[in-house]
Amino acid sequence: MKKQTLTVFSLITISLISLVTLSLTLAKPTPFYWDYINVNIDVKTNGDLLISEEQKYVFNSQHSHQRYRYIGLHKVDEIKDVTVQENNQTIPNITGIKNDYLWIRWQHPLNPPEAHTFTINYRVVGGLHTKNDHTLVYWKAIFAKRTAPIKNAKVTVNLPSALANKVVDFRSFGVPTTSRQIDSTTFEFIPNQSVLPEQELEVQVTFPRNVLNIPPANWQEAKL
Repeated sequence: MKKQTLTVFSLITISLISLVTLSLTLAKPTPFYWDYINVNIDVKTNGDLLISEEQKYVFNSQHSHQRYRYIGLHKVDEIKDVTVQENNQTIPNITGIKNDYLWIRWQHPLNPPEAHTFTINYRVVGGLHTKNDHTLVYWKAIFAKRTAPIKNAKVTVNLPSALANKVVDFRSFGVPTTSRQIDSTTFEFIPNQSVLPEQELEVQVTFPRNVLNIPPANWQEAKL
């Protein structure tokens, strides 16, 4: 009995130590945070997605001059036409593929404390999903693999005029959001609070498949 009591006590002690360690890790200050990330998804009639991400970094202390963005490739055919801008000026960037992710890398001068707002643009080919009689815009707009929080975020989905008032459902997954329809072709998703590290936001807008008559993407055909 005494041995069992000691074992339970040891497990409780280990659990408490783990919780304290986790709390300290989460409380550890980071050299930067995102004041906001606003994502605009423009759906084209051929099924391509033109995506623009406006990211405002706020740097509190010295940090690397190199920024990265990783985008999953496992449910798209291709990502191309990548550009990075700051103050409407194009910044040279390098792209590559590793472990089924496209990575985008760019550099900039940094003299903290200061803020930098970058706009990342890219075209997603084969990004729409088909499911029975429906086509879905389904995109992970706010990524989870982060060590810094995002204070504010917004995701906007713009559909072509052919889909006006044709949407049958729109929703989000991940952090709780306020989701609303702005007009007949525009949908907006805003997190109800800051998006912490390891949290994400996926958005989904569903419409009848026979409106645009877009065939399934190559990646989906391969799975079928």
